[in-house]
Amino acid sequence: MHQPLPRVSILVVDDRPENLLALEASLEPLGQDIVRADSGEAALRAVLQTQFAVILMDVRMPGMDGFETSALLKQIERSRHIPIIFLSAYTEDANRLQSYESGAVDYILKPFDPAALRSKVSVFVALRQNELALVAAHADLERRVAERTAELAAANLALEHEIRERKGMEQQLIDQAHHDNLTGLANRALLLEHLSRAFARSRRRARPSFAVMLLDLDRFKVVNDSLGHLAGDRLLTDAAHRLQSCLREVDTAARLGGDEFAVLVDGIDDLKDVTRLADRIQKRLTAAFDVDGKEVFTSASIGIAMMDPRYERPEELLRDADAAMYRAKDAGRARSQVFDQEMHTSVMEQLHVEADLSRALDREELYLVYQPIFALHDRQIVGFEALLRWRHPERGVVMPADFIPTAEETGLIRPIGRWVLGEACRQLAAWNCRLTMNVNVSAQQLAHSELATDIANILGTTRIDPARLKLEITEGTMMARVETADQILSKLHAQGIGLCIDDFGTGYSCLSYLHELPVTTLKVDRSFVQRIGVSNERPEIVRSIVSLAHNLGMDVTAEGVETAEQLERLRQLECEHVQGFYFAHPLSAQDAGAAIARA
Repeated sequence: MHQPLPRVSILVVDDRPENLLALEASLEPLGQDIVRADSGEAALRAVLQTQFAVILMDVRMPGMDGFETSALLKQIERSRHIPIIFLSAYTEDANRLQSYESGAVDYILKPFDPAALRSKVSVFVALRQNELALVAAHADLERRVAERTAELAAANLALEHEIRERKGMEQQLIDQAHHDNLTGLANRALLLEHLSRAFARSRRRARPSFAVMLLDLDRFKVVNDSLGHLAGDRLLTDAAHRLQSCLREVDTAARLGGDEFAVLVDGIDDLKDVTRLADRIQKRLTAAFDVDGKEVFTSASIGIAMMDPRYERPEELLRDADAAMYRAKDAGRARSQVFDQEMHTSVMEQLHVEADLSRALDREELYLVYQPIFALHDRQIVGFEALLRWRHPERGVVMPADFIPTAEETGLIRPIGRWVLGEACRQLAAWNCRLTMNVNVSAQQLAHSELATDIANILGTTRIDPARLKLEITEGTMMARVETADQILSKLHAQGIGLCIDDFGTGYSCLSYLHELPVTTLKVDRSFVQRIGVSNERPEIVRSIVSLAHNLGMDVTAEGVETAEQLERLRQLECEHVQGFYFAHPLSAQDAGAAIARA
């Protein structure tokens, strides 16, 4: 009579609860134990407790992604032979290749076919069941043989050795899952564990008893870029040791990633205890570091959040300490900043803006207005610049300066930017004219190769001539450009799309990119135009920009023209195009169409 095959465990790893539920439902007919984990760290902890037949893991997750988690699992004896199947919505061949290089047995694209997934998983389930059955049979045979021979002592000794080795490996896995590999400090996961315990203790007491500090090393990127990553790692390690030397045993220092550190300052009675510690840390970090025989200097921007009854979750202290740290950076670096009520109000407002902005597209709250661009010689409209507005249900019309930085920080700038391009081109096609349309493009959009594909699809759908589209890019965007952006801009230029540098002269100008990239237009910033006719006018700046553009074969557009005197001076300087309130405020699509009809 055959013994029934044993039940085995399957680990599913994904940071999205709905994906975990879908996987569990798809695998339930197999009749095995399904264990869920919502992060790479949680997966590592699960492997410590259970031996799995197969692991199904998402690629993109906060914290450790799927590839990092897989690499760590493959380093541990306990888990290195567990088959791993990656699940991903990303079709890039590079992701697929990386998954196989990391030791995965398969790479399945979402959305997946439940039946096909069960079929693949059932193979590994059967292998594990047979393995367990074989191990059980073998163990049973060894037990009976051992009872009848004198080798029992040797077998017990081997078993004890295996247990010790397994415990050592398990402890190593625990250490790796809770500590930073480079500095040996606690990692984010361990810091959050200690922070949660301190938070629970403090909620039971009348007075707050701990604080959180976030530290960011100033000028670390300069050291890393100039001396190399090995020198950067050495600086991080030495800084971590100095940081640790300033703390008590009850405190916890952690490296959160890059050059960012955190400290849980536990068992304190007053904010002064924390600020004194911040001063001590600052003094230790400002002393010269010896990095491979070179003197290196750094300092720290430190943000401090003190435990307060208003906090409901431990993570909120990290959030507020982070806000205070950036305030310290903005104030000049090499200093500490305590989170206060003003910053609390700012952070809450930022969170509200993020939440509302994430729904603005679906709710059709975003819209465009169009600022006419005129040829200076005959004052005829030659094109429009598409300007984004947000009709907020409570705050009314919100200008881009109040929400575009949030969109860039959260990644919402990409879908919003895609919508702006599409809407501007659709409107240009609807006007059925031969004017041009200028559309602003952010650095984040330029960093992704799909921008060129998005524009090609939009032009194909609207059927407008590529030469009628101009992309406006700020100097700051160009200074921070990457190789991908250069390739995208060259590809777009080859299609006939124009490239315009916006706000030229207001940033850290780098003239080299004017030679390297297919720039067709320079826009003189309104700050220079509006000085025309005033006491501190600097006419040579506008004259130099116009002359530079003409010498490089580019045309010039002046923004912010509001007076006849400004217009006349720009005409004398032979500026080709102008825009500003002197001619027209930004117009609705209907009013812009009427202006076109009158021209």
